[in-house]
Amino acid sequence: MARDFAVLITIIAMIIAPSSASLVTFIFGDSLTEVGNNNYLQLSLAKSNFPYYGIDFKGGKATGRFTNGRTIGDIISAKLGIEPPPPYLSLSQNDDAILKGVNYASGGAGILNDTGLYFIQRLSFDDQIMKFEKTKESIKAKIGEEGANKLCSEAVFFIGLEALPTWCKKNGLPRARATRMHSIPKGEIKERRMPKTNTYPVVLDLIENPTAYGFKVSNTSCCKVDTQVGGLCLPNSKLCSNRSDYVFWDAFHPSDAANVVLANTFFDSLFSNSSSPSPSPSPSPLPSH
Repeated sequence: MARDFAVLITIIAMIIAPSSASLVTFIFGDSLTEVGNNNYLQLSLAKSNFPYYGIDFKGGKATGRFTNGRTIGDIISAKLGIEPPPPYLSLSQNDDAILKGVNYASGGAGILNDTGLYFIQRLSFDDQIMKFEKTKESIKAKIGEEGANKLCSEAVFFIGLEALPTWCKKNGLPRARATRMHSIPKGEIKERRMPKTNTYPVVLDLIENPTAYGFKVSNTSCCKVDTQVGGLCLPNSKLCSNRSDYVFWDAFHPSDAANVVLANTFFDSLFSNSSSPSPSPSPSPLPSH
């Protein structure tokens, strides 16, 4: 069962911004990094806007994040000293908030465009790229083409996608799709370093050696889920007594505590040798319930 959980995260790609970065972040991906876009898709079956999702998030309510607390993107944003960007579908194109970053991630998206078709509605990876292009046009309208190019060239782009390890073993890491993201600003980032981090080994180590990271349980989820009906945490599910002991929140997604470990690992590996801004202190651990 533990190995089944490892279908989870296999790619987290980040494009490092230079030292002059304005700390604007654009986040893409699936349920690992979604912050509520699918809440705005009426027919989508990939939603987490019900208890007990968000129980450890600010306000204690579900926001559309597929975990009990913060996503990896939330935590990395905090380490950069900025607010997590809002979901794209919550904003109007004239909203000034787009100048501070946007989250395009959508549960059910994947490496391929037909990934997650059974969820009826979701923003595919290509959809997210097209939404970014629209955002950039709106930014141009607000601050001019030169200003928009500067903002995008100094932004941090964060991609969080999952893929099945069996697919990866047959085809190698799905780098082609992730690499495609490098063209988002269309030539504006060609001089920047673009490291990738394969998260599968880290997740697998969390599963096989949970105590090394301060966890006690990695072979089942904190929220007692029925894998026959989607593996999500339902309002009638029973929760574990101490959520910080568990690597997984539901059948597919890490707990807030595990996301902290993953975010810290990736942040350190991606920024340790870069000229990026000094991070703010890591968020304090969540209380046990």
